[in-house]
Amino acid sequence: MKMKDLILVALVCANVTLAAVALALYAGGSEPAAVAATESRSGDYVMVTGPLSSTREGVLVIDVIAKRANLYMPKAAAGASPGSLWDLASTRDLAKDFAGAPK
Repeated sequence: MKMKDLILVALVCANVTLAAVALALYAGGSEPAAVAATESRSGDYVMVTGPLSSTREGVLVIDVIAKRANLYMPKAAAGASPGSLWDLASTRDLAKDFAGAPK
């Protein structure tokens, strides 16, 4: 075989291999499912953001182990120091709140 024929065979083999890998990646695996609302948790806290009014938002942090929910609101002052950007607006004892709930 001539050198040109060997190079042509090598390029054809490389293209077939690349096409097979691309097809396997495309057809073989689907995208991973979103885990935003699963029952399994990776830590002891659950955090949720949401609007408190038309101009303010807050962060609700639920401590699963301590069974407490804390609502934090950002401070309105633009010149606040980085360590004090959030105010604790409310705290709830979830064990006490759900103790009298009907089953």
